[in-house]
Amino acid sequence: MHHIMGYSWDEIMAMVTIFATVGGGLIWLLHLAIKSGTERLSNKLSQLINQVDSLNHMMSLIESTANRTTRRVDTLEDRFEEHEGNAKVRNQRITALEKEVFRYENSK
Repeated sequence: MHHIMGYSWDEIMAMVTIFATVGGGLIWLLHLAIKSGTERLSNKLSQLINQVDSLNHMMSLIESTANRTTRRVDTLEDRFEEHEGNAKVRNQRITALEKEVFRYENSK
């Protein structure tokens, strides 16, 4: 019978079978552990992506509201300046009328 390093073919095949079975089992366990770990990581990453998308949407809404508010403030400032100008014109008219009335009363 043939021997390699003191082992017969039957013994070598039994060792190869045992190593292959144990190695396959270890690889399966490693694959299961990696899948389980990455599945939780994938779920957390998906949650993070959803939260970032929600935050992005909320920031877009805030920006839109801020832009509308800016336009409203600009419009109100323009209207205020217009009213302020009208008030100055009225004050000038009142002053002119007061001078005219007092001049008329003093001339009597």
